[in-house]
Amino acid sequence: MARKRRPLLLPSLLFLVISGAFLFAAWRMNGLPSWQLLAARKTSASWSILEEIRSLNELETAAYEMKVVFPYDFIGDKEVNWIYLKLQYDREPGLFLAKSDPAWHPGGRLPSDWEYAGIYTLCRQVGIDPGRPDYRFVVMSASVRAGVDLDLWLEEFTSGEPTAEVGGISVTVDEDGKRTLEIAAPPVIVTSFLIEDRDASADGFPDVPLTPEGWRLLVEKLRPRLREMALDGGLLISAENESRSFLTEIFTAAGYDNVIFTN
Repeated sequence: MARKRRPLLLPSLLFLVISGAFLFAAWRMNGLPSWQLLAARKTSASWSILEEIRSLNELETAAYEMKVVFPYDFIGDKEVNWIYLKLQYDREPGLFLAKSDPAWHPGGRLPSDWEYAGIYTLCRQVGIDPGRPDYRFVVMSASVRAGVDLDLWLEEFTSGEPTAEVGGISVTVDEDGKRTLEIAAPPVIVTSFLIEDRDASADGFPDVPLTPEGWRLLVEKLRPRLREMALDGGLLISAENESRSFLTEIFTAAGYDNVIFTN
């Protein structure tokens, strides 16, 4: 299985960095204020930047792209007795489905030979039989993206006219005049999840004649597992790191010397 986790920043966000630098230059031209006034202005400035961010539809910062092979990338390193499952399925499909449920077995636990019976059932439903010598497989390409939940994040800040006291934002100035911004950490979520329409010939793999209904069923059943794979691969961690790094650049361009994200 080919997987790739990469940063993802919208080009339009460069505008925020430029805006922050412009605001900082404008404040400097007004003269050097007292420490308290400076802190108040910087709090107001951070609010202004948040207002700019509010206008964005989304803030995606990381993408996890994968190409998986069904069913083999969904069984890990386990050895599956496909022939045994094939014999059981061919004998009585209805009973096979019942036996695929852990509740059928003593203690509510699937025996090792039945651990991947659900995967085998899905294979047969879409026209694949791993129990045959001429087995085939399906290649699936998916892209899962993550970024800041802007609505949830901006709810943490006091709305209205910016003042020296803004909920979720704190600015301090030390004796050397260095400004530190403490701001609520942006929460990250999965922002989009796309499973590409299949084009087996483009991947150089033998085509599997799936019907549209078979493909729909495969996507429906495997979507939760593909999402889990992306999360296990560190998608949200990457999105969080990239989001904080990017926002730090924005606020630094606006004149802050230090940026601290609080939980």
